[in-house]
Amino acid sequence: MRKMIKYIGIMMFTVLAGIALNNKQAVAASAVIELSTDLNEVTVGDDVYVYLRITSDVLFGNFESNLTYDDNILEYRDGASVITGSSGFLRITDFDSSEESTNRKYTMMFRASNTGTTEISFQGRAMVYSYETGDEMPVSSNVLSIKVKAAETASDNALLKNLKISPVELTPEFKNDVYEYGTSVGSDISQLVINAVPEDSKAVVSISGNDLLKEGENKVIVKVTAETGTVKEYTINAYREFAAEDENQEPTIAPGKSQSVFEVVRISGEVFAIYNGRYKIVELASDVNIPSGYIKTKAIISDVSIDAYYPENDMENDFFLIYAENALGEKAFYSYDRIEKTLQRFVEGKRSASNIVVPEEDEIMNSKEYKENLTKASIVIAVLAVICAVLIVGFIRI
Repeated sequence: MRKMIKYIGIMMFTVLAGIALNNKQAVAASAVIELSTDLNEVTVGDDVYVYLRITSDVLFGNFESNLTYDDNILEYRDGASVITGSSGFLRITDFDSSEESTNRKYTMMFRASNTGTTEISFQGRAMVYSYETGDEMPVSSNVLSIKVKAAETASDNALLKNLKISPVELTPEFKNDVYEYGTSVGSDISQLVINAVPEDSKAVVSISGNDLLKEGENKVIVKVTAETGTVKEYTINAYREFAAEDENQEPTIAPGKSQSVFEVVRISGEVFAIYNGRYKIVELASDVNIPSGYIKTKAIISDVSIDAYYPENDMENDFFLIYAENALGEKAFYSYDRIEKTLQRFVEGKRSASNIVVPEEDEIMNSKEYKENLTKASIVIAVLAVICAVLIVGFIRI
């Protein structure tokens, strides 16, 4: 009897030790991703080095993630071959790596191009995979903030030296301390020719609202940004006359652009999708919801970075959405086919199920399930410990 109890006690201790070891390994099988830089405050023109470091208590192999930043403030210049993209969106895909380690570092070089503050952060899930099992590991990460300031010798002069338009004239006559003007054009004029010259040659001039004047009132903004980041805006209130009923309608695509070839272009600071018409890419209004099952990210088309809405957990899908305004001023979501390079109006509830990958419930363990499993394991360990204690007491008494 004593031998039997002793044997059972040894078996229970072995099981308990195995469970405890597995539980410890499960807790340790996670990774930390840290974004850092040498200086969080830099000057326009400086090179900025950003480091992405992954650390873990266990060996890891493959890694993939997406990073976003403000490309008006930072310009991506160089990095490892596994880093691709630009214009505010970078993708890191380090697959089939022969390196097995618990510590890995990637370096990215940016150029500080304009004043302001930008955050470099992960878009969506950063995925680190265990080298031993190939499973995705729980990951924690941070957000890096970088401030770009003007040089001490930078000018804050954001005034215009001259502002002229054609085929009409400004009212009143231009003066650099007058910031609002008016003009009127015929129904056959869809765009003003604007010549804006800054007083300081290093100031940057941008124009918005002039690409396609609609009939009636239009507001054209001439924005001047000084070296220091100081901004002044000159407004042109342009009235376009209404066309007679028998007149031809204005074209809705840019001159020289094929109506059947999809591309994205940047015109006067605004971004347009060209496909059987012209669609201005716009921001979501506060009262507009992203369609169910989609998340906001970035996409690069024709070397232009735009907001894109991908199916959740399927960033490689052949279809994604853009939010745009058509020539009639109507805003809506449109579905873009990356393979066929076509664009059509998106109707929620009619997307193709064959193009959306839904992961199995047990494919990825979320943090809640992970904690619940740890709790269950702890309860089992506690019960086994009590049983072992009872057996040991019985063994001693015998």
